[in-house]
Amino acid sequence: MTLVDTSVWIDFLEGGSHWTKDRLKQKIENRETLIYTDMILLEILLGIRAEKDRADLERRFETLILAPQKRSTVILAAEIYQELKRKGITIRSIVDCLIAATAIETGASILHRDRDFDFIAKYYPIIVEKE
Repeated sequence: MTLVDTSVWIDFLEGGSHWTKDRLKQKIENRETLIYTDMILLEILLGIRAEKDRADLERRFETLILAPQKRSTVILAAEIYQELKRKGITIRSIVDCLIAATAIETGASILHRDRDFDFIAKYYPIIVEKE
C-alpha cells in the first residue's frame, strides 16, 4: 500500500520527468493499492483550472482509497512537527506531517518528491520509497 504525495501526482498529471512519476505509473499498471488523504486531493484540486480537468481528476481519485484521518492522526502530526522543531528541523508544511502520520497509522509507504519526508523518516517510522 502506497500513499502518493501531492508532489508526485503533480508530476504525473502535468508530464514531469522524475523517477517517482515512472514508479507511480508502474504501480497503477500493476493495480497496486494507492491511498491518498483529503489534503492531498485538496492541494491537487487547487492547481486545476479547467472544469473538465477537475472532473477527470475527481473520477481518477474515485478508484483510489481515501485514508482515514482520525483525531489520533492529527495529534500525531502535531507531535511530529513539534518534536522535529525542538530538534532544529522545520518541516515546511504541516500537511507533510499529516501525511506522515497517516502513513504511520496505515502502514503505507510514501512515494514523494519532498525532502521533508526524508527528515521525518530519520525520527519516525515512515517508509519512504527510494529510487
